[in-house]
Amino acid sequence: MRKGITIITWLVLSMLWQLAVSAQASTKQNYQAIYQPMLDELVSEYIPGAVLYVESQQGYFLGSAGFQDLEKNLPMITEVVIPNGSAGKKLTALLVAMLNQQGILELDAPISRYLDKKLLTQIQHSDKMTLRQLLNHTSGIIEYNDVGDYAFFKAQYAKQKEVTSDEFPLSFALNQEADFKPAERFSYSNTGYALTGVILESVLKAHPASAIRNQILTPLGMTSSYSKGVETHQPDLASGFFINDEDPDFPTPMNTWIDMKQIIGTTATSDAPLASNVVDMAKLLRAIVRSNKVVSERVREQMIGEQHLVAASGPRFYRGSKFRYGLGVWVEEIAGNTFYHHGGTEFGYYTQNIYIPKGDVSITAFVNCGVNARCESAFQDFTFEVVDSFLHIIPITLNK
Repeated sequence: MRKGITIITWLVLSMLWQLAVSAQASTKQNYQAIYQPMLDELVSEYIPGAVLYVESQQGYFLGSAGFQDLEKNLPMITEVVIPNGSAGKKLTALLVAMLNQQGILELDAPISRYLDKKLLTQIQHSDKMTLRQLLNHTSGIIEYNDVGDYAFFKAQYAKQKEVTSDEFPLSFALNQEADFKPAERFSYSNTGYALTGVILESVLKAHPASAIRNQILTPLGMTSSYSKGVETHQPDLASGFFINDEDPDFPTPMNTWIDMKQIIGTTATSDAPLASNVVDMAKLLRAIVRSNKVVSERVREQMIGEQHLVAASGPRFYRGSKFRYGLGVWVEEIAGNTFYHHGGTEFGYYTQNIYIPKGDVSITAFVNCGVNARCESAFQDFTFEVVDSFLHIIPITLNK
């Protein structure tokens, strides 16, 4: 009798297990059928190639379309390594937050603690600025790209065979009037991260690339990532194409595709430090948001904790969202959903890096064009469609 009951129990449990497996399988999504056609359609005369990585509890997709090299007609591959542009700001911010936990840096102390007087006298309100304000764009320091008539890009273009570190972009913002006093408001400024890089090098007595590798890239298993300009470019950096079709006064010829790999690949600056593939980019943002053994809860709290977020303006996905900035990360909330992101644009490159905790969704996309209205508009629409395929808030339109 007991044997019969045991067999019946086993059959019932087996049936329930099979039903559970069947139910779970039915929730899996065919991401290939959804996202590859979107990716193919994204490629155009203004977007040579593209890569998309999507992973969630319901599925996985890693695909590419178009070309990685226009001259050689080489097809785009999913493993391609790209400069992340400002999407790499989270890497600089993460290192600072880690060093803060280790007692090496103080986020809320005046930056005068770490810099010499000669440099401080060339930065208005430097006696009141903190590292946190540099990283969350509330310091008021002027944006170096806004100084002069393409002054920074002209100098960068002339130095394309030289490695330039944070002192180079910072030099364009020295002795310039601040946009506002520290903590008065939010204004996105690459200069704040360049100045942070100068502080890091002063404290670490070396370029921050070594600390970034030892404390972040290696522990997170980001094997296809490196600090561009100062570390060996292995795998090799992808080509990125820029076309000037708007301004005859710009330093590059009109209506000519130019490969910007050499120029961007030699900039070793903390506002855009990282080169990596789409999978590694997803690892970094996910590690900042979700609990893991590399990023402590204290570090996470400093970066994206509620009490440390500031009201922000900038590239949000939804007009009706609550939009804030932590340290190197945008935090956007809409219809009960919170998600985290930071894109990056450089001449010849455009990236988007997004993480949605609900469903454990990672989205990273890349195109090998940038700083061109047609390229950027199409890419923004594309990434919005991918994000909204998970959030389903399409009636609230993309902020263009």
